[in-house]
Amino acid sequence: MAAAFGLPKEEALKAVTLYPAEILGLGAALGSIEVGKSASLILTDGDPLEIRTKILAEYIDGRPVNLNNNKHYKLYEKYNNRPKF
Repeated sequence: MAAAFGLPKEEALKAVTLYPAEILGLGAALGSIEVGKSASLILTDGDPLEIRTKILAEYIDGRPVNLNNNKHYKLYEKYNNRPKF
């Protein structure tokens, strides 16, 4: 939301990655892609700050996450497949 109102994209991305890790005292282990840090990241088809961007893959500590096996996706599928009136 802040990026939409003028915060530079680079700073907006840091506001949801690096800065929270630093505030929590975890900046040495999380928040950016560097050697020695946790390999938790997402791959997207566009700008991760845009609402229309889709997440293609997710990794937590270097292990892939099944994006189709979570409560939110299952609810999406349930209600997306309901009869149309």
